[in-house]
Amino acid sequence: MFQTVVSKPNFPQLEEEILGFWKRNKIFEKSVERRPKANSYSFYDGPPFVTGTPHYGSLLPSIAKDVIPRFFTMKGKRVERVWGWDCHGLPIENLVEKRLKLSSRREIDKYGIDKFINECRKYVEETSSEWKWYVDHIGRWVDFDNAYRTMDLSYMESVIWVFKQLYDRGLVYKGVRTSLYCTRCGTPISDFEIAMDNSYTDMEDPAITVKFQISFSKVKTYNLPPNTYFLAWTTTPWTLPSNRALVVDENENYVLVQISGDGNYYILAEKRLKDVLAEQQYRVVGKFKGAELVGLKYQPLFEFFAPNKNDFKVYSYEGMVNMDEGTGIVHSAPGFGQIDTQMGQRYGLSIMFSVDDEGKFVRQVKDWAGVYVKDADPLIIGNLRERDLLFKEDKIVHRYPYCYRCETPLIQRAQESWFINVQTIKSLMLKTNEKINWVPSHFKHGQFTEIIKNAPDWCISRTRYWATVMPVWQCEKCQAIKVVGSIKEIEELGGQKVTDLHRSGVDKITFTCQKCKGVMKRIPEVLDCWVESGSMPYGQLHYPFENKERFKKSFPADFVVEYVAQVRAWFNVMHRISTALFRSPSFKNVIVTGVIKGTDGRKMSKSYGNYPDPRKTIEKYGGDALRLYLMGSPVMLGKDPSITRGEEIEEKIKKVLLILWNSYRYFVTYARMHGLSADRLVGYSVDHLINYSILDRWIISRLNQFILNFEKSLESYNIPAAVNSIQPMVNDLSTWYIRRSRERFVAGDEGAFRILYYVLKQLCLSVAPAVPFIAEEIYQNLRLDSDPESVHLCDWPKVEENEVDRNLLDQMEVVRQIAEKGHAARRRAGIKIKQPLARITVKIGGFSESGLLPMIPIIKDELNVKEVECKPGGKEVEVELDANLTDDLIVEGLAREVRRKVQELRKKAGYARQEKVVIYWQSNSHLVRKIWSEYGKEIGRKVLAGQIVEGEVDKVDEGETFLLQGNQLWIGVKRYKD
Repeated sequence: MFQTVVSKPNFPQLEEEILGFWKRNKIFEKSVERRPKANSYSFYDGPPFVTGTPHYGSLLPSIAKDVIPRFFTMKGKRVERVWGWDCHGLPIENLVEKRLKLSSRREIDKYGIDKFINECRKYVEETSSEWKWYVDHIGRWVDFDNAYRTMDLSYMESVIWVFKQLYDRGLVYKGVRTSLYCTRCGTPISDFEIAMDNSYTDMEDPAITVKFQISFSKVKTYNLPPNTYFLAWTTTPWTLPSNRALVVDENENYVLVQISGDGNYYILAEKRLKDVLAEQQYRVVGKFKGAELVGLKYQPLFEFFAPNKNDFKVYSYEGMVNMDEGTGIVHSAPGFGQIDTQMGQRYGLSIMFSVDDEGKFVRQVKDWAGVYVKDADPLIIGNLRERDLLFKEDKIVHRYPYCYRCETPLIQRAQESWFINVQTIKSLMLKTNEKINWVPSHFKHGQFTEIIKNAPDWCISRTRYWATVMPVWQCEKCQAIKVVGSIKEIEELGGQKVTDLHRSGVDKITFTCQKCKGVMKRIPEVLDCWVESGSMPYGQLHYPFENKERFKKSFPADFVVEYVAQVRAWFNVMHRISTALFRSPSFKNVIVTGVIKGTDGRKMSKSYGNYPDPRKTIEKYGGDALRLYLMGSPVMLGKDPSITRGEEIEEKIKKVLLILWNSYRYFVTYARMHGLSADRLVGYSVDHLINYSILDRWIISRLNQFILNFEKSLESYNIPAAVNSIQPMVNDLSTWYIRRSRERFVAGDEGAFRILYYVLKQLCLSVAPAVPFIAEEIYQNLRLDSDPESVHLCDWPKVEENEVDRNLLDQMEVVRQIAEKGHAARRRAGIKIKQPLARITVKIGGFSESGLLPMIPIIKDELNVKEVECKPGGKEVEVELDANLTDDLIVEGLAREVRRKVQELRKKAGYARQEKVVIYWQSNSHLVRKIWSEYGKEIGRKVLAGQIVEGEVDKVDEGETFLLQGNQLWIGVKRYKD
């Protein structure tokens, strides 16, 4: 016998019970172990940082990482799901620095590198526990007990192996390049780290136009007076002490102007004249192409550093000059801008190292030595003003990059670093990208392709602490390099046991140089933590030191999913490394989600208070509701919607979960009423479907259509299409099939029960990947003893295309259109559905009366009419009512009103659906007596009346007097006793 089903389910409480069931019975573990190892499906879990608590942005992909594996598990695949932790990098270091009250690399060095690394390790151990509650309660299955950590020795050994492989292939080099640099953290920051979360903010900076006086050289050629100046614009005055060149566009026109009241002459781009000299009276006294200016020399603004022969000249360099701002002449300080440094290297200019690791001027800049660069801006501007070299001073508000961890403004700074040569593998990366299925598809040849094409070489060294060491030893004497790729190699070279690949574990290990017998010491840099993230396919398995066969089966991954920023970050670095090492992508299918914004459309932030607490949301609505909301959202198609305060999640409960629940409860209630069990109802067979009613055949076809579409959607990684198809399916089941079959269930028609039992059970199986909790709850009450103990241990329901009767589905769709138009016509005429009508006329093209003939009883019953007449029509369905009411029709309509009133009294009295009642009635009206005379038996049958008695009674459970078309009628009800 089925267990009683509550009418008002508490979904969060129900889900707690299901979590307990899964845990006690090890359902997750069984779902993996029962699938053959030879039929594996792999997915890579991008490891979150151990810091903080989960938010909607991290819960979103986490749910997708459950939907797809559950689905493929049901399809027979063995899907091992191991959690991972990203333990290294600036996020951890910054938090530990705050705990220790340290604010710079210098203070960390003073505190002690080994001690600092140990504090980082302790912090990680303390702060990785909060995630499990969230992961459990969103219904995600994942192996926490065997989680990999990027700080584990095995993982780190795979990372240094990756580095060695890249080095041996000639893809790693050491060189000088300019990159974004955090002066507080004292380390370079990758461009994609800033771009991935848009770590830019509006910042006000000085925007000054500076006078650079022309020296001799070609002055006489252009008949230029000696007091001629180039006008150059900059928003970084602090870079002017490092100026080494001016840059023009060789294809643009430039002019020599004289300003009224000013004895000097100025050169600037013709296109910029009106903007730069808007408030000046001037005349143009000369005009020439930018190419003619190339090679002219000018006098340096400052002489802190000795020039070389190529410094302080005018150059042209593609992409440097923008005619939309400034003067059309750019000041260049190689070493403080990527393109500036590239130009400097091309033309042999001095690369400036005038700023130290903390962003302060070095001692050679004697006027401002030790001053932080941004603090030096007003000092430098004042110096130029005093020397009459400041032409114009303004302010500008522009987007400026900030450190994504400590929020310090970043600078562009040249330094000697280690790089991966991305340029040599770009064409191969584009080729391997063709093997990847991107969802949405536009990322493939859009953003990801552009990222590959425009990528600079990858700076992979960091001057920090809490990360995998760079496995590079250098001879103090001859500068020879030795790169190692395993712990064994380090132990053999250094002669001591290695138990840690952090700086504290290997910095003291030295060995003899094979070339000159000098001492080889490890270089101080560590690896960019994105090298570790990109090495995840290898590190999680300790490849190639272990699990070679497992790696072969799991690489490339069948599936990955993360939010859009990871296109240029994790997806990008994994793709770089796998392409370089294996000439292969690292994943076959990838879902890219959008970004969930706050309720106000801004980025979600605690300080804005613009999103509801995720834990409270889950505790209030449950994991299934959140899954339906997020997985059906446009965010899964790469869009950026705003988070709801809860209204849309509550809507999912009302329109999906409760409708499914009420359908299930309806079935169980009437099955119990008629003493039906699962063993008795399991007899449905598709082979005998022809013997069932047209509604039965329709709901089976509708179910099969749903299962096929759901399956196709998930196989193509279109999660929203699958999830959003659940609501119309449960609506069709509840508001059409069950509602139109109610009399059969009341009467105990076993054929109807078999169909509904089968549909509910198959529906549980098919929606289980999306809503695992409610699917399990319903399944547990419907399952046979011989069935798998969990819905998540079942196989995916097999449905063939020929099991969908598309003609029947089309016909029923027309019937429902007719019903919709008929109801609308009744509303316009002011005639309630309880009032029978003699006839409706249906006009529709493409369907003959004979074609609709099997559906006529459904239409009659739905619209409460005696006859349905069909006529040819156009494309749109038209329905006309015969609104004439005869006395007999009126009586029949009033009988339905009496029946409705009895049902209300039953409900007030609190009777169970299966309980029979005695109906008492009293009236002096001839019309009322006629109602009871002609329709009393029908009323009694439909309200489960064991007896109908005319006359008053002393005591009833509920009673009421009301009017029927002005005729008084009293009705009372009592429980019926056999």
